[in-house]
Amino acid sequence: MIKIEHSHTNYNNLFRHLAKVFRLKVKDDTGYFPLSSGEGSIKLMNLKNGIQLLLFDYVINEDVVYHRKKINQNFYVMRINEAPPQSESVKSALFFSNTNTEWFYMSPANVRLHTMHISFSKEWLQELLINEPKGEILMSNVLLSGNFYHYEILDSEYKRLLKDVTERDKHSAFEQFIIYNCTMQIIERFFTRFYKKITTEPRFIRASADELQRLKTVESEILKDFSYTPPNINQLSRIAAMSPSKLKLIFKEVFGMPVYQYYQKHRMQKGKAMLITQKYSIKQVAVQLGYTHVKDFNKAFQKHFDQFPDELIN
Repeated sequence: MIKIEHSHTNYNNLFRHLAKVFRLKVKDDTGYFPLSSGEGSIKLMNLKNGIQLLLFDYVINEDVVYHRKKINQNFYVMRINEAPPQSESVKSALFFSNTNTEWFYMSPANVRLHTMHISFSKEWLQELLINEPKGEILMSNVLLSGNFYHYEILDSEYKRLLKDVTERDKHSAFEQFIIYNCTMQIIERFFTRFYKKITTEPRFIRASADELQRLKTVESEILKDFSYTPPNINQLSRIAAMSPSKLKLIFKEVFGMPVYQYYQKHRMQKGKAMLITQKYSIKQVAVQLGYTHVKDFNKAFQKHFDQFPDELIN
């Protein structure tokens, strides 16, 4: 298994890191896999307005675990993955998140990875949305959220746009224009659909921008160290400068679940991510997540993921 850990926000640096790990032969911002490990390529593209792309199109003979570390820099990442036909281990989906969020992704051995990564800054996104009539709602739901992530299954339109990028005419005089146009269509489609989702669901956020900023502080407080018991509601309400009842109400509106359910969800996801790396034993994970007894961690893990930790490892 190949394990790739990184915290790059600049795809030029990430591309060089990947080229070194995979021992790619690089030519014109494209890295080609050696025949000894598989076949395919990773392509870097720098578009205008600071938007960057990484196009993955390869199949190799080892599992690859990508670990995107959490950092406090204001960038967003959109990953679009098209699964091979009849694949059960990989789903065609779009994943959108920020660099405040840690995530893991596995590329299985002998399965073609067909993925597009888009990176852009918070400043660019804010400038894009500020001139839109409904931009404030999107900004409240995305820009002011700390650990933000969103997942949706690819539909035919997303797949068409991905195909237009990955199967473009590489000799066209307008290659950069075509790719930039398709990328902007993907971004526009995502935010249009996301806006519809947040305004039609009961979980529509009614908090002010100032209240959202204070909730972000509360979120950071409860997720900063899972080895300790998080503050109670009264303590958190003082941090948020609002009453306990208002904190519980707004927190659930913004994050979709009560405070401690949200804490436990991220706690279990952290545990699963640690186990996937195969660097930690079940006991080590349990201790780092604040469990005195391993059996209590096993029970909580099974309740959340419908499988025990040793089943995940095996």
